[in-house]
Amino acid sequence: MTCLLSRRSLLAASAALALAPRARAGDAASTRVGAFMVTPLLDGLFPLEPRMIPGAESEEGRALLAQAGLPPSGPSPEPVNAFLIRRRDRAWLLDAGCGTVFGPGFDRVAGALAAQGLDPARIEAVWLTHLHADHAGGLLTPEGRARFPQAELVLQEAEAAFWGDPASRSRAPAEMAPFFDTAQTVLTAYGDRLRRVSGEAVLAPGAAFLPLPGHTPGHAGVVLEDGPDRLLIWGDVVHSRILQFRHPGWTVIWDADKAEAEATRRRIFDRAAAERLPVTGMHLTGRGRVERLRDGYAFVA
Repeated sequence: MTCLLSRRSLLAASAALALAPRARAGDAASTRVGAFMVTPLLDGLFPLEPRMIPGAESEEGRALLAQAGLPPSGPSPEPVNAFLIRRRDRAWLLDAGCGTVFGPGFDRVAGALAAQGLDPARIEAVWLTHLHADHAGGLLTPEGRARFPQAELVLQEAEAAFWGDPASRSRAPAEMAPFFDTAQTVLTAYGDRLRRVSGEAVLAPGAAFLPLPGHTPGHAGVVLEDGPDRLLIWGDVVHSRILQFRHPGWTVIWDADKAEAEATRRRIFDRAAAERLPVTGMHLTGRGRVERLRDGYAFVA
């Protein structure tokens, strides 16, 4: 996601948000996955404009937004979630929200943790799906220091390598500079507590990364499994429930490799539908299942 919202975006968002349910950090219910307790932590609502999913700048895109009760020209208010994952007396965080990077209206994760009775020092590890600012910004205090003083930061090797490489920054468009600033500050702040892993690495008993590349080089989700219970928290496979289930080929402007991001989305949609695998994500409200629908898909909460 873009790190800076234009004045036009914010003004347009105010109209869309007036139509949205009044979501707060504690609104989403915790759910169990065996012995795991999974609690979504809403960091804020992002005003997603059709131009951010170029395929949506079409008659079909406008129709889908209108059918959802939104202005046909957008924006649609999309959640930015982190997830608190607990098992008995252990507590982990999956992503950390925007922090102060996006300005007012975000940075609610710390308050949501407090509402759960958790001090940041009790988080033993933060599992990071990727280093975009709306996932990693909340790892930092406003002064740029580590917000979780005892936590290990775990992410894919390919992700850390990409965002920490000066050559990656030099090849990227100028508007990506804030992404790199946030990512590199995070990598520095957690340097002595940074653990790089590869592939389907085990994060804790019953929890493992699932690589989902394309959105970023090391983008990954997390699969929780305990007995017959499973849940895939898939990071940024989807940014818009309204648009991308119906049109899985519609990519977002922030996808590093658009062809790979689309292929990953189609693959994981097919798997989730075939296995009846419960899913949720950083830009979904609630958990549900993926079902095939004509030439697209649907998310059934």
